[in-house]
Amino acid sequence: MANGTREGGAEESFRAGLRRLGELYRVRLAGSPSLSVLARAAGVRSKSTVSAWLDGDRMPNDVEHLLGMVRKLREQASALEEAIPAVDQELLEPTWWRERYTEMAGARNHATGLAVQSAQAARAVERYDAESRRAALPDLPRPVADWHPGSLGVHPAVPGTVGAPGGTTGAAADSVLPTSVTDFVLPTYVPRDHDRQLRHRLQQAALGQEPALVLVLGESCTGKTRTAYEAVRSCLPDWDLVFPKDSDSLLGLLDAGLARPRTVLWLDEGQNFLARERGEEVAAQLRRLLERPQPIVVLMTMWREHHRTLTAQPDAPGKDPHPQARALLTQAIGFRVPAAFSPEALRDISGTRDPSLAVASLASRDGTLTQTLAAGPQLVEYYEAADGSPACYGKAVLTAAMDARRLGHGPALPDGLLEAAAPAYLNETQRAGAGADWFAGALDHGRHRIKGVVAPLGEVAAAGGMGARPGQRRLADYLDQYGRLARSYVCPGAPFWEAAERFAADAADLYELAESASRRGRYAVADTLFRRAAERGHAPAWAEMARLRETRGCREEAVELIWKGHDAGDATALLELATWHLEECEVEEARQLVPEIVRTGHPEALLSLADDEELLGSDGEVEQLARAAAELGAAAALTFLGRRRMLAGELGAAARYFRTAVAAGDHHAAFELARMRLVHEDDVPGAVAAAHQAAELGDFFTLGVMAQLVMTVDPAEGERMARKAAALGGLSPARMVNLSFGEYMGRWQGLGVLADRAEATAGAGAGEAILRAAADEGDLHATAWLAARQWDFGDPAEAERLYEQAAEGGYAPALLSLARIRREAGHVSEAERLCRVAVDAGEPSAVGELAQTWEAAGMPERAGSLMVHGLDADGEPALPWLPSRPEHDTSQGIHAVKGWIQIRHGRSIEQDEQDEH
Repeated sequence: MANGTREGGAEESFRAGLRRLGELYRVRLAGSPSLSVLARAAGVRSKSTVSAWLDGDRMPNDVEHLLGMVRKLREQASALEEAIPAVDQELLEPTWWRERYTEMAGARNHATGLAVQSAQAARAVERYDAESRRAALPDLPRPVADWHPGSLGVHPAVPGTVGAPGGTTGAAADSVLPTSVTDFVLPTYVPRDHDRQLRHRLQQAALGQEPALVLVLGESCTGKTRTAYEAVRSCLPDWDLVFPKDSDSLLGLLDAGLARPRTVLWLDEGQNFLARERGEEVAAQLRRLLERPQPIVVLMTMWREHHRTLTAQPDAPGKDPHPQARALLTQAIGFRVPAAFSPEALRDISGTRDPSLAVASLASRDGTLTQTLAAGPQLVEYYEAADGSPACYGKAVLTAAMDARRLGHGPALPDGLLEAAAPAYLNETQRAGAGADWFAGALDHGRHRIKGVVAPLGEVAAAGGMGARPGQRRLADYLDQYGRLARSYVCPGAPFWEAAERFAADAADLYELAESASRRGRYAVADTLFRRAAERGHAPAWAEMARLRETRGCREEAVELIWKGHDAGDATALLELATWHLEECEVEEARQLVPEIVRTGHPEALLSLADDEELLGSDGEVEQLARAAAELGAAAALTFLGRRRMLAGELGAAARYFRTAVAAGDHHAAFELARMRLVHEDDVPGAVAAAHQAAELGDFFTLGVMAQLVMTVDPAEGERMARKAAALGGLSPARMVNLSFGEYMGRWQGLGVLADRAEATAGAGAGEAILRAAADEGDLHATAWLAARQWDFGDPAEAERLYEQAAEGGYAPALLSLARIRREAGHVSEAERLCRVAVDAGEPSAVGELAQTWEAAGMPERAGSLMVHGLDADGEPALPWLPSRPEHDTSQGIHAVKGWIQIRHGRSIEQDEQDEH
């Protein structure tokens, strides 16, 4: 009994000390830093653990964790102007806590042997539970050599006249009989420059003790996965490899500690892990994994289009869907797989005796062997040729799959969605002629293997890799990419959207499809899909519904939806509400939201508050919130703090903040650093270096701006910078269609600097030759720029020809330029047709242009109704779907809706009218 009393007294004394420390934290330190920051300092996962310590409700298992928190609190206390009372100072001394912990541990050593045995038994149970959890995981590591390439996502190839599975060459190939078309044919691998670079990096990883994130980028069917497979097999043959099939499996194996040293974490099609539901959680966990010193390789493949989406900077504060993914990908070492083989590589292929390569080299154009090997062109031919019955039903299902993917649905497509959406792609005769088993036949059509290699619709692997998920299909990558180009000007009809509402796989799919509907003027459709997403747990969907209402005068309902989003866990929802209050000059109402926003502890929310001086009462509050956001991992907060130091003349401190932010992936910091070096320090080499850092982070606009400034002091360097900015990191001009705004501005700035340089050195006309050369290479932006120049120079016929060329190539803004020309020429019906195509393409300003066209034709009521209610699912003017409001005065035409002066790139209708073309 005495032993128990001694142990209990020591423990209660320790708990009393923890409660005193908690009171000091809450009262003297005003709850700063945040619990999340203290948890990181303590090395524990959850802020609730730290909170329980400070309440005396929980004891730390390891004193070192507690001491980490104490040191952080002492650091915070040292910054206070008012000293901590002497009686409480011992609470901030690690030595005092270590002594108390030792006393308690000594008392515990007097516990009975039964307690020891009980603890041992508990640990045994914990080990058993951990082993049971590992055994229950669907995807487990196994040696690299045990993995078949097909299991890792490598496409089989079309067989030649003689096949050699596994890439056999030489004499052995002559003795192999022709393979069946169902065999997995893996042709001889011909390494290229990117292979040598990738293998060098993996060899470094094999010899070192540090983690590496390796990213293999390329378009569909260019050989990304085969490149990664061959590199791993060559450089890491004695390592383990684990291939999680979805985010849940990945998070489970990370939680179970199965990402061990000398393991390759294989994430084929990485966008499926980072851009879907739980993507931010996945990215955060991977960042933590990469912070631990151990030899491990996270190898990810990804389409370049998805990489641009995930790494794009947010357009506005509070609207950053991928901060963790962007920070993760910033750490990656990237290797780009070109779409075509170079002439040198083609010569290397001609020296092989591989029959598949021989067939592909004869059938391919422009060196696109990997696409031919994967039967990509044949897939398209098979799809396009299926017009008659019953093949038309298979084509309808494939088209529904294409549209679902390009409009935002994830790769696992439910059968219910495909079956319900298919009528949108069939005419009345085809629908009437469909038999009872039409869908089964359509699926059979989709499962037909082209050249024995790939089917238009594949199965979705079950978690664990064995068998397929019932009732789900996956569209072939090549058809997916083809659909994004061939159908970019098409918006599906009502059956598709109704099917999406009923059968979309999850809340994230509903949300993305709703975004696509909204961009295409289908506001009622979007609202319905957003509501379904919100009801299924996607918190940001509430705010999207709120925005649809607030811009249309339904403020009360919008505010209610914002609060629903906040209550559902959307940490940035109240920022939207605060902005609305400020727009109406309701400053006090906005300030009343500040404490609730701060309580979210979300770094983006804290930084947004710090960046809005109207919401805060003092400069000290600004600094405190920005620091808190920085401590929570927001790189933009470091840039914000650096900018404040720069404006205060503290250039050394500013530079430290900027460099740290750049290292964390914030390209804005690179711009600020370059500007500071050039403007404040007259350091041209330093500015050039910072501008190149911005480009490495994907910000080519900063590089182009700095090129223009550097050109005055070092023309050669300025020209090199401008060329790099215009090249956008090596992106083919023919693929410069759907650029982000930042990429667009970088390209334009770089070409502009080069054109000005050419005019100055080679005379009049040389600048236009730069743009024409870019257009000839397939850059549709350059084609549109040339069209605008021709219009300005009084050649409308040439301007129209160039705009038409750009529009036919898939550059949707050119449709609107043509529409304005036709409208001004009195061809209203043709202008309306072009606007409708642009609306269906999702061009942001197209709804406003269509409304202007109707207003110019003397239909202001029709224009006003469009602005308020948008179009229905089939593209006709929608019936009213919002409660009637006085603000809904459709007789005002294009001005019927608040906020509709803002359209693409922050421009306004009035500005476009001034600029004309």
